[in-house]
Amino acid sequence: MKTKRIAIDARFILRKQRGMPLYTFMLCKLLPKILSEHQFFILINKGFEHNDSPQNYQIRLDEICQSNNTTIINADAEDEISWEQTILPKLLTQHAIDLIHMPGNRVCLNTDVKQLVTFHDAMEWTSLNMFSPAIFKKGLRDAIYSIRMKLYKHAIYARGSKKADHILTISQYAANSLTECFIHIKDKIDFVYHGIPEGFENNEQAVTPQDKRKGILMLGGDSYQKNPENMIRAWAMLSAPLREQYPLTISGFTGGDDSILMKTLVACGVKDEVKIHGWVTHEQLIDFFANSTLLLFASREEGFGFPLLQAMSLGTPVICSNAGVLKEIGQNAVLSADAEDYKALSNNIELALTAPAIWQNLQDNAVRRAKDFSWQITGDKIAKVYNKLLMEDV
Repeated sequence: MKTKRIAIDARFILRKQRGMPLYTFMLCKLLPKILSEHQFFILINKGFEHNDSPQNYQIRLDEICQSNNTTIINADAEDEISWEQTILPKLLTQHAIDLIHMPGNRVCLNTDVKQLVTFHDAMEWTSLNMFSPAIFKKGLRDAIYSIRMKLYKHAIYARGSKKADHILTISQYAANSLTECFIHIKDKIDFVYHGIPEGFENNEQAVTPQDKRKGILMLGGDSYQKNPENMIRAWAMLSAPLREQYPLTISGFTGGDDSILMKTLVACGVKDEVKIHGWVTHEQLIDFFANSTLLLFASREEGFGFPLLQAMSLGTPVICSNAGVLKEIGQNAVLSADAEDYKALSNNIELALTAPAIWQNLQDNAVRRAKDFSWQITGDKIAKVYNKLLMEDV
């Protein structure tokens, strides 16, 4: 095969690194090295107002540039729609691109270039409530903007799922969910698991036993999907001595006193017992995961669940919900219960904390299961998809 010109929509590299931004960064870091015979064009938007600080994202761009077959192209736009549907098609034509990968739940509808799309899950589609009365509570202008964005997302999935030449997702659960929503994609969708985030890689020698750990870790997402209220209720149901021995730490909370997370802490009478942190450094987050006795991660739904993988890799047992993907990823390395059943979640927490043999079994299973995930495996599998799409034109 002759040298091909591959573009990646890499705008997420410029965002804070979690979820889709981390996925995008790892693709841009790995794929030019795996497919060194091809030229890669990393397309970014420095003009977007919600980017990470330039000093942070420049480090990532510099790392990507270490591959001599990589060119970074910036095209500024204040909004995402104009970048995706007006600016991007022009860039693809200007640089004679053979394949564009859209890795962040978006599709370029205005191009004939061969297109690989990653839909991480079906949640954005299934949560679309086009004309909910709640839209109009903030005024007509905001309502019009909200409806416009919902219509755009509807087009991305309804039209984009047909437009895409191939679709990737990140778990079997997500693949099943997407196929249920869009039956026409059943013959052009594959799933490829994420790898383990940097710093969380499996090192069995560094995994600490239960008696060297302290407390329970919970992450600070306060959306309905993240289910903070039932996780807090589950911990609050523990006996006072057990709560004192295993205090709850919440990391990454950015909400205010009106958040459901804060309201639940107050309602349960445990606000003063809980340590709450906002955004922490990458090193601090690793420390929290590595030294916590348990991770409490009972989301109502996840597309993948990086925190589960991070915890397993560091030998931290997880109490999670029955969300399909968490059971798929966690297998026998977790104790799970219905996301709404905080009493069952609390019972699982108590069981893991007070039965050393069960805790140890969970840790052993977690470390073993985490070995199935690596970014190199992810990159190799996605590279095969690239090659398959490129070969179709030969």
